[in-house]
Amino acid sequence: MARLWADPEHRARVSAQMKAKWADPAYRERARGFHRDERIYRWQHIESGRIVSRTKAEMREEHGLRPDALDGLVAGRIQTSQGWRLALRSLLGEGPRWIFP
Repeated sequence: MARLWADPEHRARVSAQMKAKWADPAYRERARGFHRDERIYRWQHIESGRIVSRTKAEMREEHGLRPDALDGLVAGRIQTSQGWRLALRSLLGEGPRWIFP
């Protein structure tokens, strides 16, 4: 691979191919979804206790959290980022369900 990338002709050919791909609007639209986690997580603000349901992209846009911090929170490598953490889930679902009113 190192020998291939050292060749200027090869680099120019690959560069031209990639530029042509990204110039196509259909490819651009499809590529927007590559490696995107569309799952909705429950996030809790530690100080206020507020719980919101958002994707990682929405949390990044709304609250300015860094993508690597969001990945770390979801993976369990870190506990908090800028006052936010993953909300704890009850074993019974969203909350306790009472049998009797």
